Amino acid sequence: MIDRLKARRSQPLLGLSLDGSSFEAVLVRPSNGHAEAGTPLVFPLPTDILHGDPAAQGRSLRDALDHAGLRSRRCAVALPASWTFVASFPLPDLPPDDLEGFIDLEVERSFPYGPDQLAIARHPWNDASGLPCLTLVAVPLEHLERLEATLRAARLHPVSLAPALPELLDLAPSDPSPRLDLLASQSSISLSIASADGLVIHRALDEVLVKANGAPAVAPDRLQRELRVTLGQLPPNIRQGLARARVLGHGPVAASLHDALVSIAPRLALSVAQVDRVPENRPASPRITQGLPTSPALAIAARHLGNRPASFEFLAPSISPIQALVSRFSSGRTAHYGIAAAAALLVVAAAFLVQQVRLFTLRSKWNAMAKTVAHVESLQANIKKFRPWFDDSVPSLLVLRTLTTAFPDDDTLTAKTVELREGALIVCSGTAKDSAALNRTLEKLRAAPEVRDVTVDQMRGKSPVQFSFNFHWDASGGTP
Repeated sequence: MIDRLKARRSQPLLGLSLDGSSFEAVLVRPSNGHAEAGTPLVFPLPTDILHGDPAAQGRSLRDALDHAGLRSRRCAVALPASWTFVASFPLPDLPPDDLEGFIDLEVERSFPYGPDQLAIARHPWNDASGLPCLTLVAVPLEHLERLEATLRAARLHPVSLAPALPELLDLAPSDPSPRLDLLASQSSISLSIASADGLVIHRALDEVLVKANGAPAVAPDRLQRELRVTLGQLPPNIRQGLARARVLGHGPVAASLHDALVSIAPRLALSVAQVDRVPENRPASPRITQGLPTSPALAIAARHLGNRPASFEFLAPSISPIQALVSRFSSGRTAHYGIAAAAALLVVAAAFLVQQVRLFTLRSKWNAMAKTVAHVESLQANIKKFRPWFDDSVPSLLVLRTLTTAFPDDDTLTAKTVELREGALIVCSGTAKDSAALNRTLEKLRAAPEVRDVTVDQMRGKSPVQFSFNFHWDASGGTP
């Protein structure tokens, strides 16, 4: 069994990178501490993987891989940024149970899906000042299920499913200072901002690509707008330390992205570098021949062959062959089952007795206080019945009126929640038809004399756009 596991680790691994309706694939072969890889190949699918038939897409992918001579069954898949949702926040000093409750609240507040609809990976890290932080990356379970169904239909066995850009950073040397990285693939662009060893922002930039002479190209004005919105969401200490940006990836889109970023970088106070090939000074294991095109498919395969876990792993853990073997041959005799069953019955009986005693005690206490409770409930019912129905908090009404005036009259922008917090902080979240509608509303809101420090917390999606922004209310700013 051990020899079989060693042989599996020495087998070639197929790296795959998902990009809408196409896959990028590269076969990586381990060889004496090195990783040998060929040029990444792109294979189109009949439709987008989220909308087509997984069986048909899997057969199409299998046929394309066989035609290219890539017959390895083991694969590591880099997930697109458009599938991921990221939340990064400092951790308060709380007991473990209370800290878990705080994290659950952040999940509810930060992600547009419920926790039962998401696969969530965690990564704890410390910022430059040593403050403990946590990054949560979530992927809808439905997306992962469709991907795994497609891989099964293609007769592929996944060993890792992880976001593309954090894995690609493994090919590019970095330092602990805040950094901005942009990944250009065949038909999409994604962005990542990291500080120390923690991921702060990871999102897709769907609107920056336009058609130029029939080919995708990057529009500098759109790229500048998206970067300004993203940089405006950063904490001040990270934004002040962010001084460089890198373009990762190869091909025409990567070249167009680099040119567009160079043209707007002075206005954003950023220096620009391009990493389109595996650098010579890459320290991570296994060593990869320098000069190969940088690719998420290559990066995630090399990371797995180097026995290093992915930054955010979304493949459900499986039972190893050794664990299955031990479980199969470690069963005892029938007498052991009888003893275990008797012990379980004894525990159940004892628990039932304790429960009955507890119920009797609580019932006695309730009988003693029942009359008092009934009297209090009667008073509360009268209070609810005769209390004023209106809200006598004039500042809250003024805030809502100002917010309503800023929103458009049509349904291009809809508020989901409005929270009035301590310190005159107002938080509003909802959906917009597109980012332009949201920007117009924010400009109207900034023009209000009582509104200060309008900040965009989150923007996800293209159409519709899920947003969250906040501002401070200053009643002394003028007469409403």
